[in-house]
Amino acid sequence: MTLAVPTEAVVPAPHPDSPPPGTDLPMHYSGCFGCGELAGGLRLRFRTGDGLTIHGTFTVEPQHQGAPGLAHGGLIATAFDDALGTLQVFIREPAVTASLQTEYRRPVPVGSTLHLRCTVDGREGRKLWVSGEARLDAEDGPVAARASALFVIVAREHFTRHGRAQEVAAARAERQARREVNP
Repeated sequence: MTLAVPTEAVVPAPHPDSPPPGTDLPMHYSGCFGCGELAGGLRLRFRTGDGLTIHGTFTVEPQHQGAPGLAHGGLIATAFDDALGTLQVFIREPAVTASLQTEYRRPVPVGSTLHLRCTVDGREGRKLWVSGEARLDAEDGPVAARASALFVIVAREHFTRHGRAQEVAAARAERQARREVNP
């Protein structure tokens, strides 16, 4: 189960300003449920890998459960959405999720740590195909879930046009502060 990458799509070369392998990536915005600092959020952190890949982990907490003692399926989809969106670090253009498919392979108990590995599969024009998998409790553990997504490249104005002004301004200020610390 994946979103089919058309034969015309090609794996893009990384942008010249892409971080090298082994780089710890900052959160894109502190108010993000996936990678931000929100109470009850996932607080995902990622590191670049070889090629156009990222790796990250998160531990399923009691507030993340759906069925008693198990991770909520929507939580796993959310983790993938954030992780797959983080791959934009390699193309340096903003993109939004157009479609996300998640395949659940096994239950994920509360207290488990999921190890995510995601990669860019292809690009054609404004369309970017990405995929990932989540392994249970170890990088080589059993596959708990897989996901594939289609992202669409958008203009930066997309966020000012559709987002709430105060959050957009806060995200810009955070980005600017990071640039001043790490030019």
